[in-house]
Amino acid sequence: MASNATEDLEFFRQAALHMTSSLDMPKAMVATFAFLSRHFPIEGISLHQFDRELRGHKLFFLVTRDRFHHVVRFLPLSDKDLPVMSRLETMRKVLNYPNKPMRSVSEQHSRAIDDYLPYKQRAYLVSILQVDETVLGHLVFLGNAPECFTAEHERKQALLVPHFSVAMANMLRFQESLDFQARLDEQKSALEDEVRQLRGDALIGATGGLKNVMTMINQLSGSEPPVLIMGETGTGKEIIADAIQKNSPRRTAPFIKVNCGAIPETLVDSELFGYRKGAFTGAVSGRPGRFEQASGGTLFLDEVGELPPQVQVRLLRVLQNRVVERLGSNASIPVDVRIIAATNRHLETMLRNGTFREDLYYRLNVFPIRVPPLRERKEDIPALVRHFLHKAARRMQLKNLPRLKPESLERLMAYSWPGNVRELENLVERALILAPQRYLELETFLPQDPAWYVDGDDGQDHFKNMIASIVAEQVEKLLPGEPLPPNIVASPRASATDGEAPDGRPLPLDAVVSRHIRSALAWCGGKIHGPGGAGEVLEVNPNTLRKRMRKLNIPARPDRTGRSV
Repeated sequence: MASNATEDLEFFRQAALHMTSSLDMPKAMVATFAFLSRHFPIEGISLHQFDRELRGHKLFFLVTRDRFHHVVRFLPLSDKDLPVMSRLETMRKVLNYPNKPMRSVSEQHSRAIDDYLPYKQRAYLVSILQVDETVLGHLVFLGNAPECFTAEHERKQALLVPHFSVAMANMLRFQESLDFQARLDEQKSALEDEVRQLRGDALIGATGGLKNVMTMINQLSGSEPPVLIMGETGTGKEIIADAIQKNSPRRTAPFIKVNCGAIPETLVDSELFGYRKGAFTGAVSGRPGRFEQASGGTLFLDEVGELPPQVQVRLLRVLQNRVVERLGSNASIPVDVRIIAATNRHLETMLRNGTFREDLYYRLNVFPIRVPPLRERKEDIPALVRHFLHKAARRMQLKNLPRLKPESLERLMAYSWPGNVRELENLVERALILAPQRYLELETFLPQDPAWYVDGDDGQDHFKNMIASIVAEQVEKLLPGEPLPPNIVASPRASATDGEAPDGRPLPLDAVVSRHIRSALAWCGGKIHGPGGAGEVLEVNPNTLRKRMRKLNIPARPDRTGRSV
């Protein structure tokens, strides 16, 4: 008896050593199989779990000689086998079959693993694994012949149940992590597909209207200075940021995006810089900000012109000192972040108005890139329309892609596109939804007011001619018979609401233009767009006029006295 006890102890010790021989579970299981094959007539070891709700078995893995197989399969049980399996799980003893009544279950299992272990008649030795009172699953020894297991084999397998129970518990956690990783991989794949689509959008026009932009992006390859991307809303500034990141030395590091205009002013600090536990009501735990999350990589600050002045101060400090302080904490946390910023605001005007810090502007504006509006890259419109047609048709699962009439393109090319590429994409999708006929007439979904359309280069010739006419008229009034001065430089002290200069000199150009625009707005009752609007009176595209008004800080509506407010 003492000899058997010593042998059992040594057997158990050796089995435990092999099962814990490596942190890599597949490697440890292969080593365990090699040891157990010297004590059991086996060709494989399997772990599976009986699921009452699903009425079947879940297979997790199969170990054969020198090989570990992830076998994630489900085997449904017949109505006859279900109650038998439920009773056997309550017996808590080693089962030796294909003796009745489990012959059909063993045959089903053998056929399920036929890809890994050729099917044949064989014996099964099964132990019920459990932790406390919870049944985890089954340890299955697959014999090399029918009725090959003896009572001694049953006794020895019973000795292995505690260690294999722990292994089964770890296996279930391992499977959960695999499932979680699979979901992450799916999400990653979906995001990568989305990014590829976005980059595909950016490539449209790479040799056309975006040629200069792509040249500048290529010049950035291998370096990582701060970049400021400027452009109207809808021009694709985020796509340009993606392309910059793709060529960056940090392309495999974190790339965190923040829309500064979408964050409430009271939350900007905590979002960018993080907060410690107890910093405010509801802060039950600390949280790193976007700068910490992006450390070692790149932070994309979209709509950076929307940041409140107090946040601009703290942002400047981070860029200068490369440290952040979480809200409610005085501890400095070092960060290594490359900044790519984007804005549709005129930051130079904001500098003059004092709404954007000059020192922050020069920190961000190291490598400026201007993304041209769609009306300045009209040669890209046909390719963009085709791309958006295919994209929307795939999403809507349209079998036949509608064709675009040639006259539609002519109308599209003449339109001013205040919403830029985003507006074009939305228009194409709206047209496919409302009129997915054989020939697509996109022009029917455009504004019918001619004021929305431009001739030449965005009506800039009209505006230039208007300015030249105003200046000549003003100079003629102030200095009759004198030629136009070669340089008229705007003075910071000049105001657009001033009358004639106190010393009799001509007004600065911006002041002259501002006064004329205000006069036109007063004449038109504040109306800018459409018939009788200031755009029509000044013979300039309304969108160009609005941009000029924003630059000169001219409100759109006049008061009752005729002055704009």
